[in-house]
Amino acid sequence: METLFQNGSKFNLILGSDILSPYFYLILIASVYLSIRLGFPQIRFLFLSLKILTGNMDFKGSRGQLVHSQAFFAGIGSSLLAGSVIGTALAVAYGGIGVLFWIWVMSLFVMPIRFVSSTLAVKFRNQLPSGRYLSGPMYFIEKALRAKWLAVAFSLASLVTVLVFGGIFPFVGLTYLTKEGLSLTGLSGPISLSVILLFIVIGGVRRVGKAASVLAPIGILLFLFGYISLFSNGMISFIGFLSDVTKEAFSIKALQGGGAFGVLRALSVSLSTFFLSTETAVGKSSGIAGVVRTDYAAKQGLVSMLASFFEGFVMATMVGYVLYSYGAVNLETILMFPGRILEQKDSIPVILFVVSFLCFGVLSLAGWFYSGEQNAFYVFGEKFANFFRMLFIGSTLGFAYLYVKYGVDVLSFVMHWGYVSAVITSVPLLVSLMLLGKSANLELKKYLSESGARYEIFKDIYLLFLTLLPKNLISKIFGYFSTLKLPRFMMIPILKAFAKAYKINLSEAELEIKEYASLNQFFTRALRAEARIIDSAPNAVVSPTDSKITSFGNINQSTIIQAKGIDYSVKELLGSEKFYPHFTNGKYITFYLSPQDYHRIHSPFAGQILGYYYEPGKLFPVNDLAVLNIRGLFPKNERLITFLQTEYGKIAVIKVGASNVGKIRVTYDNKIVTNNWIRFAKEHHYKDVSIMIEKGSEMGRFEMGSTVILVFENDTIDLTNIQLGDKIQYGTTVGHFKSKKTSLPVKF
Repeated sequence: METLFQNGSKFNLILGSDILSPYFYLILIASVYLSIRLGFPQIRFLFLSLKILTGNMDFKGSRGQLVHSQAFFAGIGSSLLAGSVIGTALAVAYGGIGVLFWIWVMSLFVMPIRFVSSTLAVKFRNQLPSGRYLSGPMYFIEKALRAKWLAVAFSLASLVTVLVFGGIFPFVGLTYLTKEGLSLTGLSGPISLSVILLFIVIGGVRRVGKAASVLAPIGILLFLFGYISLFSNGMISFIGFLSDVTKEAFSIKALQGGGAFGVLRALSVSLSTFFLSTETAVGKSSGIAGVVRTDYAAKQGLVSMLASFFEGFVMATMVGYVLYSYGAVNLETILMFPGRILEQKDSIPVILFVVSFLCFGVLSLAGWFYSGEQNAFYVFGEKFANFFRMLFIGSTLGFAYLYVKYGVDVLSFVMHWGYVSAVITSVPLLVSLMLLGKSANLELKKYLSESGARYEIFKDIYLLFLTLLPKNLISKIFGYFSTLKLPRFMMIPILKAFAKAYKINLSEAELEIKEYASLNQFFTRALRAEARIIDSAPNAVVSPTDSKITSFGNINQSTIIQAKGIDYSVKELLGSEKFYPHFTNGKYITFYLSPQDYHRIHSPFAGQILGYYYEPGKLFPVNDLAVLNIRGLFPKNERLITFLQTEYGKIAVIKVGASNVGKIRVTYDNKIVTNNWIRFAKEHHYKDVSIMIEKGSEMGRFEMGSTVILVFENDTIDLTNIQLGDKIQYGTTVGHFKSKKTSLPVKF
């Protein structure tokens, strides 16, 4: 099957391959150097970058005009979708499907280029008295390198690139889509696009950011819907596709280049096409990144790295998968492929597919428009910036008219010269980035050392391991070992070491430490008589455990607060269809038991045990790190809920399992067994027997540590004398019931 490499003259007509190989070698040198210089941040901080992008680490007191996600999508509006599609198609046309493997490899290495560019754009930005920010590569070239002439040269070249590569070329492409995909004739499509573009850019960079936050999600959803609807039925096995890509990547014969130099030329031209199409090292995204609202320059640098990740690993793979599945792997078949799709242009999937490209296309034009304004202002001042705005709109509409009149030759012309100008612009920028790698590295170290980001990295890795580990199996194994009865000369030192490590008060234990035969026996130890005092007031509700209060308050309808910004529903927590409605708009208290604490659970009030609900779930830990970061943690974990009827109302006593909790046991029913190999949800009501329990009497125990949650009916209790973080002992008053509602025992 003929690739463009075998017919290079066709490719030269489109791009001019002579300029592509030098660009590839320069970007290869820069990417490898910066990866090593910065210690491969694309690997070490990938999860941190994603977290910053989501807004979880935004600092609202920071200076700037856009949030991280707005700057990200506004900066890569064209490269993420249209650029990835065009770049992947041309790369495959020239080098075959095996080039996709090298796109993956190269994408990993080029990520630091975007990190350095965006970090420096934030660090060296200017703020005008009006509050407007001026940013872009020209500012850090001038300030950090002290090379005004190089900054001016870059800006002049960038102005041409903005007009041709960022304005005319994508605008003509969008005109093609409106004509062929939406059947808009004449200039109706281009004029409509211009009106939308003007509405966005006249509002300044803030409106560009707001447009990005709307158009980007819409464009992504429509693209995914169209992609699945149009192509899913004709796709080959994905595993087979990956296998073929890998084989072709290492098949010199497939490239048919005539030796090592031919292989290098094929790869350099193919990869250059992809990375130019995705605007790598052209400078546009860093200009927008420079106005982001952030407390550390390196934060936006880390976010910007993700552009190369999504373009190379996600979009390129999706496009390559479709092309290979449908046999579009050379110039002729790839050029015909859009026509094959548009044959169904009246179908909903194709319309939505086209609209997704239009969303990102308009977003791309807005980003390039803003980048051009910045460059025009830098070189010539505000007056020329106004002239540039008119020039941008006029030139795009003018070439759209030429395309409508003369056809595809106009698209080929602007495409060729757009790529040429992009290469010229990239040269001074790549050289500057290599020279300024040290400055960006200092910003990265400053962020990591001052912001607590290292803790975030550790936390994310910890949570990832928690998700992947077989928690239930590990807990069963731990539970088994905790019950082993070792010889006394071995067991006593283990118990003493455990007690010392967790600062356990041995004077309160019922037995001497040497009398416990296993770690589990020691952990579930009883207390000596009168070690705790139970509040005997008739309406006093007491703590069921020795523990720390981690949350308490009102239930909002049926929602309980787990931690700041994280909540869960009463229904998910309680499970029981019969009992959960009673607790809507009630109150709750969460008690966390650390390994230091006494681990038996006592009744918070005198009453009748109505039944229980058992939910087999995960066994995530319930420490602060997990509670603050795993959404809906308690409903995810294994739970045994006891429903207690008192004269004042119902109480749900929720015993939450956790990592290394071998079992949860209760005193009122020895048939209940948790954390078995085979587990099923179960609800049981005690209809034929009245099980009564006194306040402070033992209700159950944890075999290792966990959490207890008390949930009360609406308008039955006033919570008193408790604060977040309080360490309390069982028997301590946590609230007072208001008034009696029923007599005991009750019948179903």
